[in-house]
Amino acid sequence: MTERAGQTVAALAAAALPTLSRAERRVGRALLADYPSAGLASAARLAERAEVSPPTVLRFAQSLGFDGFADLQVALRAEISAMSSGPINRLPDAPAAGSLLDRVLHQARAQNERAIETIARLPGPALEAAVALMADPARPLFLHGGRFSLLLAQHLAAHLEQLRPGVRLLAEPSGRDLGAMMELTRRDVLVLFDYHRYQASAVEVAARFRRAGAAVVLITDELACPVAPDAEVVLAASSTVGTVYQSMAAGFLLTELLIPLVMEAIGEPARTRMALWEEQRRGELLP
Repeated sequence: MTERAGQTVAALAAAALPTLSRAERRVGRALLADYPSAGLASAARLAERAEVSPPTVLRFAQSLGFDGFADLQVALRAEISAMSSGPINRLPDAPAAGSLLDRVLHQARAQNERAIETIARLPGPALEAAVALMADPARPLFLHGGRFSLLLAQHLAAHLEQLRPGVRLLAEPSGRDLGAMMELTRRDVLVLFDYHRYQASAVEVAARFRRAGAAVVLITDELACPVAPDAEVVLAASSTVGTVYQSMAAGFLLTELLIPLVMEAIGEPARTRMALWEEQRRGELLP
C-alpha cells in the first residue's frame, strides 16, 4: 500500500486522476461527483454509476493505495466521523504537562511540520491553475469564506486588490453583496475558503457561481469539504495536530505564499498598480 497518511480519499483521487486508466478515471469522477456518498455504496453500485465493471472499482481503490474497496470505505467512514465532531468533543480531559511556553512551542512545531507536509502534497497543476485564475485581470475576482475562514479571504483580498483590478470580498452574499451575486457571469472567479466545520452558506455561494458558469477555486482542509467535487481547483492545506479547533494556520500560510506567485504572474502591471497604491497612501502611513 502507498503512503497516504493525512490525505482524504477525495484528495488522493483528485491527485491520481491524470495517471489512472480511462476506466479508472470514470470511477474517480463518479466518486467525486457525489462524495463521499458514492463511495459508501457497494462496489457494484459505484461500478454501475461509473459505467465500468466491478473489478475496475477494485483496481481504482488499489491505485489510490488501498488494499481493496473495503479498505477505501473504512477511510471514508473515518472521514465522516472526523467531520461530525465539533471542538467540544476534542477538549482535553486535563491540561498538557510543561510550562505555557513549552506547550506553545511544542504545538507550533507540530503544526508547522503538518502545514509543510500538506502544502508539499499540493498538485502542481492545481496550484498553477489557481494562480492563473487569480492573476487574470480580465476575470473579476470574488473572495468568500465561512465564519472563521472569511478572515483568510479578507487577508488575501486586501493584498490582491493592490496587484490587480476587479477584486471584491463577498462578506454578505445574501445581504449587502446580493447585487453582485445577481450579476455573476462565466468570466467571474470565486476564491472560496471553507474549513471544517463546513457551512451551508459556502456550498450555496459556490453553487451560485457554478450555475453562472464561473470558476471556483477552493482552499480547504483535508477532510471532505462538500464544495470540493464542484470546484474547478482545490488546494487542501491543513495543520490541525491535536488542536481543539480546526486549524487554518496552513491555509493562512498558503494564502501568503500565493500572493507573490500571483504578483509574478501579473508582471509589470502589478508593480505599477502597487506603486500607484503606495503613492495614494503616502499621507496615511507613518515612517
